[in-house]
Amino acid sequence: MPLFSKQPSPGDNRIENAGRWPVRLTHFHLTDDYSFPATNYPEIFFVQQGGLLHETRNGKQTIREGFCILVHPGHQHAIVNPENVIISRLRYLPEWFTMEYSAIIAMPDVLTLFFDQSWLQFPRDDSLHVFNTRPETHSLIRSELDYLQTILKGGHHLEPLSRLSLLKIMAGVASDFQRFWRGAGGPELTPQVQFAFDLIERKVFAGDQFRDPALRTGGFDKLEVESAFRNYTGLSPQEYCERRRIFHAAYYLIATDDDPKQISRVTGFPDYTRFKLCFDETFEIAPEVYREKFRSLVGPDEST
Repeated sequence: MPLFSKQPSPGDNRIENAGRWPVRLTHFHLTDDYSFPATNYPEIFFVQQGGLLHETRNGKQTIREGFCILVHPGHQHAIVNPENVIISRLRYLPEWFTMEYSAIIAMPDVLTLFFDQSWLQFPRDDSLHVFNTRPETHSLIRSELDYLQTILKGGHHLEPLSRLSLLKIMAGVASDFQRFWRGAGGPELTPQVQFAFDLIERKVFAGDQFRDPALRTGGFDKLEVESAFRNYTGLSPQEYCERRRIFHAAYYLIATDDDPKQISRVTGFPDYTRFKLCFDETFEIAPEVYREKFRSLVGPDEST
């Protein structure tokens, strides 16, 4: 049966959800074929048990326990002929990790694999990636998934513990992806780019305005920093700064009860009109609607 006419089979499949946005964990216990529709969110799948055929537009691939599937938004895929499979899916909002800036910047593999189209503007490889993990990574992920499930079932999805647990999983996955898929050598984070990242983040966190001449304060040539920064991020320092302001604002909309107008001031926007315009351009949704959608107090969504 072709992939895109496939429907979830009732059979004995069982789905267990834990958590709500901004971090969600779902365990799929599969004995029958199952299809995953395209979504608007990045997803990480981890095969905890069993074997299966994984079907995409490009064909089918046999995978087993210990494999990871990295799905960019907009992709469909399906599980075919599962043999007592348990596969765990993680969904997350990249903006929820804004306060983990230092950890993410220090892990370029994590940055470019999971945050490339949010914090930066890398051209994305639209392939859906499937690869095996090393035994030590496999063990780490399984342990961290159990811990994360406990956190989320306890209603702590809005707390830093949930972000840090997911970051540990991302770090393990990114390390093995770099090793087995991309080969040796990751993107080079030069001192000039690191300086610009840190400078801009301090300005945004303080709600201060960023001016290009500040790039000279690190002892670098301003044009040299701008060139290196654009080569690394695909953005000018000013463009990146505005993007980070939006992500800080999105974080505050989820994590606090502050009025959106106050959030726009705290994050350094010149006026609320500019804030709403930038927010809609980034998330295609108004700030108030974003808060309502991702701070819902209802139970976990049972949909796929």
